[in-house]
Amino acid sequence: MRALFAATLLSCVAVGASGAVTESQHRPVNGRFDVGGRFIRLSCKGAGRPTVVIDAGLGTAPVEDAGWRAIAAQVEPVTRVCLYDRAGIGQSDAAPPGPRSSLDAARDLHAALLAAQVKGPYLLVGHSIGGLHAQVFAARYPSDTAGLVLVSTTHPDQFSTWLTLLPAPAPGEEPAVTEARSFLTSAQADPSKNEEHLDMKASAAAAHQLTSLGAKPVIVLTHSPRFRMVPGLSEPIAVRLEDATQRMQRHFLSLSSNAHQFVAERAGHGLPHEAPAFVVDGILRGIAAVRGHASRP
Repeated sequence: MRALFAATLLSCVAVGASGAVTESQHRPVNGRFDVGGRFIRLSCKGAGRPTVVIDAGLGTAPVEDAGWRAIAAQVEPVTRVCLYDRAGIGQSDAAPPGPRSSLDAARDLHAALLAAQVKGPYLLVGHSIGGLHAQVFAARYPSDTAGLVLVSTTHPDQFSTWLTLLPAPAPGEEPAVTEARSFLTSAQADPSKNEEHLDMKASAAAAHQLTSLGAKPVIVLTHSPRFRMVPGLSEPIAVRLEDATQRMQRHFLSLSSNAHQFVAERAGHGLPHEAPAFVVDGILRGIAAVRGHASRP
């Protein structure tokens, strides 16, 4: 299937969605770009439209990550693809002290793309927390958003939903339940508990601003229902949380009238490293959908 997508799209490499590819769309980009006194790392290769922009999970620098680089290398023959390292990750400068949010990440990415003269609109590919940031980018910069590919993406209601599904505190409860409740409570209340100092509540609120992309493509790539996002829980509780997670993944389909979901048979949350071909297929589907949408009268 991937070969079919690639063959179809390769025939269109020389022409973007709105006409010939310009010189600026051929130019490789690899460096650090000023976003207001700080520098953010971008690496872009390939040519064509839409430009695919990849934002990874918490603590992962896609520019240096072997898994994401291999995925980008398979997208590069089809269109331009950019890897983005958030503030404080890889070779990107640290953000100012204090909590960060998905809106900060979206603003940094937008400013870096402008500074690097990488023109949109962009097909945003976001894994895990990177997908939450992508939703905020789409809400904040709709005209610069061509579509979304959400890779086992954090739903804005994910942590709060999980917390409500855990049993009420009780003497002698499973240690894993106690640990999960403590983690979910602190993750929402204390940004210092995660390595990027993300304010999860503020990020979720910003993501909720995205209510519809109209007919712009949304590709939802979901981990297998067999996976357990919270390890160590007894199976009845784990199944309850995973069922809710799968429902939240399906909820992303409501973001567009042109949305499609694909569910991995076995791979877990780490789709880019566990099932890279599945992720590549999803990105190629997104590119084809964006081009098809742009070509409509």
